Amino acid sequence: MKHILFFLILGSLTLSGCKFINEKILKKGSDTLEVYAYNLEKQLQDQEAQHQASLNQIMKESQAKLDSIIAYYEDELASRGGKRISAASGTYYLIVGSFLTASYAEAYSAKIAEMGYKTEIVNMQDWNLVVAESYTGLREALDGLAIVRSNITPDSWIYVGP
Repeated sequence: MKHILFFLILGSLTLSGCKFINEKILKKGSDTLEVYAYNLEKQLQDQEAQHQASLNQIMKESQAKLDSIIAYYEDELASRGGKRISAASGTYYLIVGSFLTASYAEAYSAKIAEMGYKTEIVNMQDWNLVVAESYTGLREALDGLAIVRSNITPDSWIYVGP
């Protein structure tokens, strides 16, 4: 009997450090550091999703402005019997990058400037938008967008400034 009791005590002490025993049989929780890391990763993913949603909203609003400007001038063109009219004036920014961190935006802007573009950084909500070129006419901005998309990034887009 003493031998059996001895082996049971020895076995329980030996197996208590086993991960399988701890998690499956004894139902001990995961390592605190693992849980903390998992929670941090989840928070970062949630923040990333929120930031991406806000950037997408800015892009949608800018595209809506562009669409309404184009529709207006198409209507004007049709009402004038097809005679060409000047493109809408305003400020049209060709966005090649968007960053939450200002230093990243400045570094990317410097890189784009080295390529020969007249860069600037426009602040919109939490975002630092890196501009490759800006135009006062829609037609020029659309022409410039095609060039920027082929030379810098195909994800470039037009932001219609206030």
